[in-house]
Amino acid sequence: MTKRGGAKHGGTRRGGATGPASGSSSPTIPAVAGQGPLRLRRFVANPGFIAFTHALIAINAVALGVEALPGVAESFEGLLEGLFAVSTAWFVIEIALRMLAHGKPLGGFFRNGWNTFDTAIVVLSLLPLAGGVAIVARLARLLRLLRLVSGNDLLRSFVERRLPAGLHLLAAAFLLVLSIYAFALAGFHVAGGVLAEPGAWADLPSALSSTLGWSVIVAAPALPAESAAGTAWLVALGATHLAWLVLTVRGLFGPGAKP
Repeated sequence: MTKRGGAKHGGTRRGGATGPASGSSSPTIPAVAGQGPLRLRRFVANPGFIAFTHALIAINAVALGVEALPGVAESFEGLLEGLFAVSTAWFVIEIALRMLAHGKPLGGFFRNGWNTFDTAIVVLSLLPLAGGVAIVARLARLLRLLRLVSGNDLLRSFVERRLPAGLHLLAAAFLLVLSIYAFALAGFHVAGGVLAEPGAWADLPSALSSTLGWSVIVAAPALPAESAAGTAWLVALGATHLAWLVLTVRGLFGPGAKP
């Protein structure tokens, strides 16, 4: 006999997931919040789906570095382009599935700041496809590095100030290294990429050294370009370091900081 307010054989509760049939020992994957189809909500909440996306983001981070090593990148040019194309397609599919799983209204989906963050990165990375400007497309790829933040529990907790002091400092160091890596890659492409003149921005190791020089303002080299693009790179670097400093100090000493 079915109890009032329930459902026979493990029915679906409002806002929850369908439980396994009585006597079943198979684990149940909880569904993500939303009004979309239950199976789709379970699919996007599946650890395999999430792990695949995070692994692809990490592989892209490595591939972007390989692309900035002219001697190596030439041998893997076709493979890298294929990886970037497949990754772009998957990230679009992933965001679309997450939206469908949430269901209507989509306003609820975007009330989650991390959902908005991920969607903005995917949309911005698609914009160069309409223009066909090579350097813009390469710089837009670097936005994928930002998804290392949304896809990593430690870095998300750093931004949300949910870490004790020791872990907060560890996350801060990781985020600083990631930002220097991203700006080194950006500087490499602004300087001309594989066509850059030999010097401070000709490859990834040189670009990392140059970015560190500008980060501590000690023996800073020439900018990646003498044009407005070089100035914009420097302004963005300074703004990013300032934001990092504010997040770090706020997490250590601000309201709600954990000891």
